This record gives sequence, structure tokens and C-alpha cells, in this order.
Amino acid sequence: MHRPIQTIRDSINNPVNRCLRMLPGLSPWRAAALAVLAVFGALLPAATILATGVMVGSLAATAHAGLDSPAGSRTLHILLVWAVLMLLTQVTPRLLSATALSLTGRLEAHIRERVMIALNRPWSISHLEDPATANLISQVSGIGMLGYGPGDAVYFFITGRVQTTLNALVSGSFLFAFHWWAPLPPLAAQLVYGWVNRRNFVRQANTALRRTTAARRAAYYRDLALAPAAAKDVRILGSGAWLTGRLRLEWLNGLQEQWQMQRRGFAASLAASSLVLAARLFIYSLLALAAAAGHMTIQALVINLRAAQSIWGMGSLAENEFAIAYGATSIPALLELERITSDAAATATVAELPAAAPQTEIRFKNVSFTYPGSSAPVLRDFNLTISAGTSLAIVGSNAAGKTTLVKLLARLYDPVEGAVLIDGTDLRAIAPRDWHRRVAAIFQDFLRLGLSARDNIGLGSLALAHDQPALDRAATKASILERIQSLPKGWETVLERSFSDGVALSGGEWQRIGLARAFFAVEAGARVLILDEPTANLDIRAEAEIYDRFIELTRGLTTILISHRFSTVRRADCICVLEEGAVAELGSHDELMRQGGRYAEMFTLQSRRFSEAASP
Repeated sequence: MHRPIQTIRDSINNPVNRCLRMLPGLSPWRAAALAVLAVFGALLPAATILATGVMVGSLAATAHAGLDSPAGSRTLHILLVWAVLMLLTQVTPRLLSATALSLTGRLEAHIRERVMIALNRPWSISHLEDPATANLISQVSGIGMLGYGPGDAVYFFITGRVQTTLNALVSGSFLFAFHWWAPLPPLAAQLVYGWVNRRNFVRQANTALRRTTAARRAAYYRDLALAPAAAKDVRILGSGAWLTGRLRLEWLNGLQEQWQMQRRGFAASLAASSLVLAARLFIYSLLALAAAAGHMTIQALVINLRAAQSIWGMGSLAENEFAIAYGATSIPALLELERITSDAAATATVAELPAAAPQTEIRFKNVSFTYPGSSAPVLRDFNLTISAGTSLAIVGSNAAGKTTLVKLLARLYDPVEGAVLIDGTDLRAIAPRDWHRRVAAIFQDFLRLGLSARDNIGLGSLALAHDQPALDRAATKASILERIQSLPKGWETVLERSFSDGVALSGGEWQRIGLARAFFAVEAGARVLILDEPTANLDIRAEAEIYDRFIELTRGLTTILISHRFSTVRRADCICVLEEGAVAELGSHDELMRQGGRYAEMFTLQSRRFSEAASP
């Protein structure tokens, strides 16, 4: 008892039905028009069949009595009706297709919007680094499934399966006049054939889902071969053919299971096709025998033959069913993506910070952290206090935990153990969005958007993006205002050469754009400034220009600076030397130099290298 009920529920909640239920909310009048056109489009072929049969039947009387006779007049009227119906059969499918395309385009946009909302809902970024999430994103976007999406599934469902099935049922019903059971064998055969095809395509689509990881790897090789970012290395290394070979290998390996599934479904498809062929021979034989025996008029024969042909139309849905099966796989992936990101977004907030926070200190108390999927902790029992309104430089070797530290401070992750305290309040008790508005950051891999200069910097605070003086001040602090004003369209110039009238910036200029975006966030009220290698792409003179004014630019802010250039970090109020996820040394530049420890060793080594490079 429970199994049939569950089957009904699964059918009601299958991916295509879920999409269909979304349509009225996207555009009520288009959804209504689509329903009317679908029904009308299914009735038209039946009316055309009937008009064709009646017209053929009246031709004999017209030929005998002449066109001027009542029979001829009747034939002309039927011909007019037939012509109107034929016109409608040409126009209605086009209207149906246009309406379906308009509505399913909105559905695709709605799905993409839901994906973007789901991925940006969590306050952390750990879910974006999860391979399972990456697979779900690929499945939603159609990667590995020939690019079919939910919009394609709904489009082919309405214009293909629904239209053809309704037409077969309505037009096929004419066979009831021949024998009450006449339409049943061909309809049953076509239903079995359709069920077998749908089952095979669904299994192939599910197989494609299981090979999402292989498809992602194949897409990665493809992007390496095509993307401008890797073009120089690909050509210099001569690795184009190697990438193509890897792409082919990953793709073909992933298709092996799918081909096996197709071979297993071939026998069932062949049996279903044989059943359809037998049903065709059966019904056509009955009609031929009845006509030969004089038990059927020419009018009835035409109508019955056309009715049978409409039923066979259900066998032409293979391409539609393929698109439906593959496109519908996006919906379960979307629902799972929304579920896991909803769980990740859940957080308890019990504390409110004053607008000027942090006012006293930021404190890492016994913090331990291990990245998801890793067994090696990056930080272990870590303790550090940063006085509010001061600048702290963090130095250390690669993989010492520097960037991890600022990610925890920015609350892109939470500690596994311990706590990050803001004026004594656990950061986990503060609303993530509230804290993120207080933090301005530029990371090593900062955003380089193919948008206007205004958008690139204005994203630092969308609420102030219209404030030109604030934009100018941020650009001035980063020493990029004059360059922006010299661009062909000034602030409206697109910073990407691949766009029309776009301009390509140098690495150092992009670094200044990133700095300006961080300073613009400060203009909007951010109190904590995080600079992770902020001048890595600047030359020594440009770097000195920025940091000669460093104290002025960050006055009153709590500033955390990560840099490998000791000429930069020496200006900070305090310097923290990290080694293996722990504080090795802490103090000002002068204090650490007097200690003669690890910092003094690194500073001396770098200074000597610069001195040797500068000497003739």
C-alpha cells in the first residue's frame, strides 16, 4: 500500500513537474497562454483529420454532380474550413514554441538566480571548496550532460511529449468508430515504447550524474586549452596536443559506463520497437481488409488512416525524451545545493557590536584550525592579541598560517577550537553580515572584474557606489585616480581588453584598483583593514610611495598586513613572526632586531639581497 502511494508522490514531485509548478509564478499570463495553446494545438490535428476525411468523401459526389451543384458547394465550404485549419496548424505550433521559449527562458534565469543565492547564502567559503558542492554546481549548469537545462526539459516536455500525446489520444479516438477496441493496441504499444525509451534515457542521465567529476576534469583541460590566462604557457610549452589528449581520455573514460548502459537498454528498445511494428501491421491490415470488403467508405478510411498515423507520432519523441531526461537532472542538484547551503548558513547571533568596534582589541584565544578534508592543523592552540586602532604585520615562511589567520579574522571560517574575540565578544555570536561590513580586505587573489573602473572600486560598498567624491578619495589613497581619469571613458571604462572599448591594466595598476576598493570600504565604515600582500605587483618605488603614507592612510584603523617585503612591514606598530602555526616572535621592528632572532635573520638576509642587487 505504501509503495504505490510513494510512487504517486515521486511522480508528482519529479523534476519536470516541479519546474511546471514554477511557471505561473514566473509569468501568470504566459503560463495561461501556454496551457491554452497546448490544448488547442492538440485539438487542431484532430479537426484537420476530420475535415480532410469529409472533404475526400464529398469529392466523389462533386465529381459526379459538378462544382455548381449543392455537393460542389458543400465541398468548397469544407475546403475553406480545411484551409483555415491548415493555416492554424502552421501558426499555433509557432505561437506555442515562442511562448514556451519565453517562459522557459525565465525559468532558466530563475534557476540560475536560485543557484547564486544558494552559493552566496553561507557566511563562510568552506562549501565552495567542497568537491561535492562543485559537482552539484556542474550538474545544475549542465556540464557533462550536453548542456541541457531545466528550461530545455520543460520546453520539450510541453512542445513534444504533451502535444504529441494529446494529439494521439484525441485523434486516435476516431478509431473507436471503426471498432471500440481498435485504438487500444497501437496506443498500448506506443506507451510501452515511450516508457522503455524514457527509462533508458533516465538511466543514462543518472549515469552521467555519476561521472560529474570526470566531466569536470575534462572541462578543466578544455578551459586550460582555450582560456587566455594559460595561453602563453600552453604555447611556449607546446602542451596544446597534450591537453587535447587528456581531454579526450577523461571524456571517453567517463562515457564507458554510459555506453554500457545503452547496450543494456538496446534489447528492451528493440523489443518495444517490434511491438510497435506489430501493432502497426495489425491496425493497417484491419483497415485494408475492411476497405477491400466494402465495409468502409473512402471518407472513413482516410480518417482512420490519419488517426492511426497520429498515434505513431508518439514514436518520434526520442530526441525530446533525451532532452527531458538530461535537463531534469538539474533540479535535484539545485534542491540539494539549497539544502546544504541552508544548513551552512544557519548561525546563532546573540551579540551586537557598537558601530566603532573593535574599540579595545581583537584576540585569538587558544585557536586551532584545520581545513575541511585535511588532517593536518594549520593553527594549533594559537594566541595573539591585536590592539584596536594599531597596525600589525604578519611575516613568516610559506604555509606558516598567515592567510589562514586573516581568513579566520574575516570570518570566512570558524575555528575548530578556541575563539576569536572582538572586544571580548566571540565572533561566532556576531551576525556574519554585520562583521563583514566592518572588514575591508584585499587578498593575494583579489577580484579583477571585467567591468568598469567605477564598479571595480564601488563594490567596496554598494551603498556608496554613487558617491563620486568618496570614490575619488579611495582612488587617490591608492594612487590610481590619475590613471582612471586618463582612461578613454574615465570611470566608466571597462577594465578588460576582450570587451569593446575595454582597456587592459598592468599588474601594478590592478593592485592599486584592489587597494582603492579596500579603502572605499573604509570610507563606508569598515574598521578593520586586511592587506594580504597588497603591493606584490608594485615596483619598489611605487611600494615606497604607498607605504610612506601608510600610517596616514590607516590612522584609527585596526590594520593587519601580510607581506614578504620587510621594507614594508617595518613600518607597522607591531610585527608577528609565525612559524608552523604559532607565534614565534612578537614586537616592533626595533625590538625584534635587538632580539637577533628569526625576524632579524630574515630582515638582514633580504636587505643584503637588495643591497647586492642595487650595487653595480
